[in-house]
Amino acid sequence: MGAVGIIVNPWAGKDVRRLHAPVGHTPDSAKIGIVRRVAIGALDAGATRVYAAADMGRIAQRAIRGIDGAELVDGPGTGSALDTRRAATQLHQLGCRPIVVLGGDGTCRDAVMGAPEATLVPISTGTNNVFPRFIDGSSAGTAAGLVAAERVPADVVRRAKRLVVTITDPDGAEHTDIALVDVAAIAAADAGARAVLKAGTITGVVAAIAHPTSTGLSSVAGRVHPLDRTEEGAVAVRVTTDGSAERHVRVPIVPGHFDVLGVADITHLANGDSVSFDGPCVLAYDGEREREVRTGGTARVRVERTGPPVVDVDATLLYAANHQLFDVAAPDSATPHLAPTEATHGH
Repeated sequence: MGAVGIIVNPWAGKDVRRLHAPVGHTPDSAKIGIVRRVAIGALDAGATRVYAAADMGRIAQRAIRGIDGAELVDGPGTGSALDTRRAATQLHQLGCRPIVVLGGDGTCRDAVMGAPEATLVPISTGTNNVFPRFIDGSSAGTAAGLVAAERVPADVVRRAKRLVVTITDPDGAEHTDIALVDVAAIAAADAGARAVLKAGTITGVVAAIAHPTSTGLSSVAGRVHPLDRTEEGAVAVRVTTDGSAERHVRVPIVPGHFDVLGVADITHLANGDSVSFDGPCVLAYDGEREREVRTGGTARVRVERTGPPVVDVDATLLYAANHQLFDVAAPDSATPHLAPTEATHGH
């Protein structure tokens, strides 16, 4: 009770897209500062303990050094998505509510794969950051601590949407996957590199979050039929490259690079509705190619309001301010949980 977890993906924001487009990245030094501010903010707001999952880049290890009340949780150290998934499982089992996740859309999906019911505070440090938010670690940590200490009402935590993918093989076998932002069908023979770089290979996109400001596969839907994360349902867009489309749209599939796609069809899906893609194709989940659909197979994508609980940081801090939760009995300039020589490190 009262614990906050932290997961940082050291590989987030460092994929192959940086070789093809002017994509920025969040350096390890910045991630260390974010994790440190999250931990200090959470403890200051009332969290009894902060558990940070160890990572291959030793970001968490360095970030929580010298913070009283922060503890490192050892993980498998595979250097793959399994690290995030197992860390989410471990932190959820330790009672962390919420878990702060540093990464992009793929990292957040991995956290949900590891702990579907874990409450999340997602912070953007990836490439395509549609699901997580660009928010300072101090604010995110404070909100996490307030939620962990149960000092704010339960309705500041809200269910996200998710896309449930059911793949039926030619022999009738079924597989189920999930995505938090988008599912795209790619005309390809195999998964290959995970990142989707060529817009001309896209045949369809289903987006649960479709902002015109987004970058990545969800921008295809966001620029023809915007749909906010708080709105119900999803948007399905069929794409064509044969020149038959009456409508064409310019989209940033990769940050800093724009492509023009032909829009064959746009459908708004209500919660529970689905759309199908026939094989052969490769499915990309939240911007990364994951699953092959063979010839004769079918993938059905359904939208639900059954995604992870997510802390609304703005609503949490607004409630705290309006209810004087930041007031103190007497002035105190010291930063708690830190030795005097480390009081400003990472701020």
